[in-house]
Amino acid sequence: MDTDGLQLSGSEWDLMKILWDKNPVTANQIAELTPQWHPKTVRTMLIRLQKKGAVEYEVIDSIQHFKPVYEREYCESSATQSFMQRVFDGALAPMIAHFTRQQKLSDEEKKALIALLQNENHQGEK
Repeated sequence: MDTDGLQLSGSEWDLMKILWDKNPVTANQIAELTPQWHPKTVRTMLIRLQKKGAVEYEVIDSIQHFKPVYEREYCESSATQSFMQRVFDGALAPMIAHFTRQQKLSDEEKKALIALLQNENHQGEK
């Protein structure tokens, strides 16, 4: 599965999150869950996502039921890697430094990050 060319807008990510949580789901069901969007907008976004290869559907009782093509974790990883490459030339440390300067970490978050880094270091030693 190659998602290198898969670029999703903020609204498309919102729709994909619904699909990951509720699939398979109809356009009408999505419209009920997203009152901020007109039902035609939901259908347009589903068609756009289908053209991008992110969504597929199956017809059940003459109704299209949509589901994501890719797992959520895979898309998140691909989007993160793409962002990190474009903005930070692929370097993780400057990205983390940037975010920790912009958004102060709570003591609990700092401990979790340290534990994550220590765990990663121990896994690398094996």
